[in-house]
Amino acid sequence: MDKKRQKLILEFLKNSFDPEGTIHFLAVAAMEQEGVEHLESLIIKVRVALTLQEGQSINPYFDGTDLSIEMTPTETQFIQEEDWADGPPIREGSPIELALGWVSELALPFYVSFEAQKAAKKKEGKQS
Repeated sequence: MDKKRQKLILEFLKNSFDPEGTIHFLAVAAMEQEGVEHLESLIIKVRVALTLQEGQSINPYFDGTDLSIEMTPTETQFIQEEDWADGPPIREGSPIELALGWVSELALPFYVSFEAQKAAKKKEGKQS
């Protein structure tokens, strides 16, 4: 997936989930859905790990889920919301040390926050 689409996805997520500036995105990965084509649109599965932010500090636990979005040349929108909007997220209250690994199970993340990188390195250090 090209950098332009990645940037559009991240901006769309931030505008959709963080209008007050209290959500901190830890990691985001996206994968184009093969075999799902519409005329001029692209269906993308997005995996996002996020937590709450208060001032300069972030919550040490994250929630994460998979979302579906449709991108056209003029619009980006959520689709299949009934699959993810109702009910609890796929990952709920997990330590942020696990966020990067979990998001990476879908695809190589195109966005990883400093905090997620730091927590993942700390976790690796404990395992060594």
